[in-house]
Amino acid sequence: MKSSLQALALPALFRRWRALDSRDLWGLLASLFALYLLLLSLLTQLPDVVLNVVLVFGGALLVLHGPPAGWQPRPGRIGRWVGVALLVAMLWHGQRLMSMDVISSLLPLLAGMALALLAVPANKLRPFLPSLSVLALLPLIGAVGSMTPLGPLSVATAWLTQQMLTLWGYRAEQVGSSIGLRGGGVIVGGSCAGLSILLQLLLVAVIFAMAFPMRHRWQNGLMLVLAPLIGMVVNGMRISLLGLFITSSLPNKQWWFDFFHDHWGALLFSGLGMQLFVWLYLYWMARQVAALGAR
Repeated sequence: MKSSLQALALPALFRRWRALDSRDLWGLLASLFALYLLLLSLLTQLPDVVLNVVLVFGGALLVLHGPPAGWQPRPGRIGRWVGVALLVAMLWHGQRLMSMDVISSLLPLLAGMALALLAVPANKLRPFLPSLSVLALLPLIGAVGSMTPLGPLSVATAWLTQQMLTLWGYRAEQVGSSIGLRGGGVIVGGSCAGLSILLQLLLVAVIFAMAFPMRHRWQNGLMLVLAPLIGMVVNGMRISLLGLFITSSLPNKQWWFDFFHDHWGALLFSGLGMQLFVWLYLYWMARQVAALGAR
């Protein structure tokens, strides 16, 4: 009985496969490689890097112009082989990847270039350029993060945290990157400086400026400035919370401190910052639309 069911199922599966046109196959290939890169990031990268990968994938889809009706992939003769070679090279490096390196941040961009070359000739890549530009933000963000000195940012974050704690009614003193509270304190350094949150919000701001541009360029520029400032504020809230936990009398205060100190807890504040930025962006866009409608 089992063999007879398999005999019936295989021809039906083959017919469905034959029914897929080249556009469906290209979309399936793109989905499989996006899923592969996401799983690869989850297995080999830190949580904040995984979030950056998700953001650039979502941004690449947002800025991708939909193909016209009846569009079918027609790669160039050379581009077809270059695209296949890039995908093979990406798979070869991916199965050897153990941690974050320079090439790993380039994998989404290489996959995007390969898929674009498998869709159109090299001289007709213009519709894919916005999406490729978003994918190129991932290695750019990594380079900026590695070159940014954390010392000044740590001091600025410590000052902002001290101001927040004072505003909330706590007696706090700031000396350099250290914040003293009654019964303890915290030192702002390394990941606590909040550089990853700032860069993530800046990444979201760039994607929104490309996908939903404001009416005037200066407005987009202002949002690019506000995004990292929002990141500093939410990270200051996180450091304030860490300071309050470490100086509290809670029986499980160390668990809470470790949770919000590590990467996964910090992602909650990244999400809060992104929500605040999106709300502000949409609010400003709604005011512009209302002003235009009133004319």
